[in-house]
Amino acid sequence: MPYLPESKRIKPTIDAVEDFLYEFGTASDDGEKVTIEGIEIEINKFTRTGRGNPMRLEMTFDHPGASRYINKLKQTVWKELKQYYDMPFNDIMVKGYKALPFGYKTDGTYTILSFNVIRSKEAVKGAVPADIQEEGTTVVLNAALHDNVTFSVNPQKQILADGKPIKQHKVYKALEKLFGNPYKHRIDDWLWTYYQQNKVFLTEYGKFQWDPFEFGDKDFVTFFEDHMDMMKRESGIKVGDYTTWNPSDIWAVKGMTSVKKELNAALKIGTLIEMNSKLIHLMESNELMGISLKMIKKGTDAHVKLHNVETSSALKALGKVHLIEEYDMDDIHFRYNNIWEGDSTSVLTVAKIGPSDKYEINISKSGNNISFNTKIKGAPAQAGQTPIDMVVTMLKGKEFKKNHNDYPQTPEALIEQGEKYKKMYEFITKRKEGKGALPWNQFELYWDGVYKKDKATAIRKLMQLSFWYDALTNYSSKTVKSAEFWTDLLYTGMKIKPGREFAPHAKIS
Repeated sequence: MPYLPESKRIKPTIDAVEDFLYEFGTASDDGEKVTIEGIEIEINKFTRTGRGNPMRLEMTFDHPGASRYINKLKQTVWKELKQYYDMPFNDIMVKGYKALPFGYKTDGTYTILSFNVIRSKEAVKGAVPADIQEEGTTVVLNAALHDNVTFSVNPQKQILADGKPIKQHKVYKALEKLFGNPYKHRIDDWLWTYYQQNKVFLTEYGKFQWDPFEFGDKDFVTFFEDHMDMMKRESGIKVGDYTTWNPSDIWAVKGMTSVKKELNAALKIGTLIEMNSKLIHLMESNELMGISLKMIKKGTDAHVKLHNVETSSALKALGKVHLIEEYDMDDIHFRYNNIWEGDSTSVLTVAKIGPSDKYEINISKSGNNISFNTKIKGAPAQAGQTPIDMVVTMLKGKEFKKNHNDYPQTPEALIEQGEKYKKMYEFITKRKEGKGALPWNQFELYWDGVYKKDKATAIRKLMQLSFWYDALTNYSSKTVKSAEFWTDLLYTGMKIKPGREFAPHAKIS
């Protein structure tokens, strides 16, 4: 359906909006759910309601882990609907999330499209969602900065607040409310991290007068997410998602109104270079600072490092600027035997970089495709993801394609393209990393078995094969160019490569 000019947009019915959502997203095979922005959604329609209660469509889904993903879903759906239908009404709040009124009044109210965000038992089994972890940091920082709460640690590593065990303090009660029944038993796992983050932030930045930390609709993550389509890279290409530019989870600000005025001026120019320069200026004057948070291993101390501020003499003078280490090919090692080994769950391949393999680029499954995730040895959390489009640009290969649909979808299709994949397979398995690899004809049979068990995994293995063929063809010799490719993949994932147009930020880890 083409976009319509405002004058031709009509008021939608509840059925029209429901149909639109199914057509806009990707419906499940049984037609019961639809996936939009990577979130699987169940759409429920309520047309019989009590007087004064609106008819509504309710989009029910598991919390995706961070509020920014819910915001992105909202922005996408709202924007698309308003391209086709007359929806001039302001958002309203329903169940803690913004809902969209539309259509005609019924019993004095408009029909609404709303969210019902749940945390299922299956979701609870995993890690504490990132939005809860991050908001927990703001709870503790606000208590220290604005309520004058002091924290200490006794010899048994039990965190105390104002001389009382943390569990007896109002701060802990606030964390219990935030974590909720599904996760409050996990609070103790995060107390060491919160104590360390609080201690290092107060040491480095506690003397400045910060506004209370915001988290959610009013924070700077949301502000930038709402304006990402206004910023472009130097090449003229749009930036994309917030996380491909900026790893900051929370923001410290002094003077919200004046800071946003400065940021809006930079947005009018519309380039990352201008925005990053503005952010460096605001960091220099201690008015705004994005902070990337990582879980702190128990018993270790947190540290602050400033990233992507190499152009600032004032910030460099603080002595906390991260200096990028350079490695050569002797410091880089590969492991990709899972291409021909393992069952339908084994798709991980790895590039290890640095002394004692300190850094890793883990190439693993992401939906039906693969993703490039960076990790620091010994750290409890990943360091960041290298955007797939940047991988393709840096790779300059002929065979690797980022979409799983560009690969053989059946064993018969693989046989038809056999010579092409045989060439790639034999090239990477003749290297030392290929020790123990199956002969090509046995790999075809192995792939056939994986395909019958799990088609998506079978295709991911071909994606891995194609990536490693291109990467090792172009970047395996002992040259500066080869080493730079692998370190660029690493630093781009960590969002700390100067010249890559990533945001300046402070990392507490």
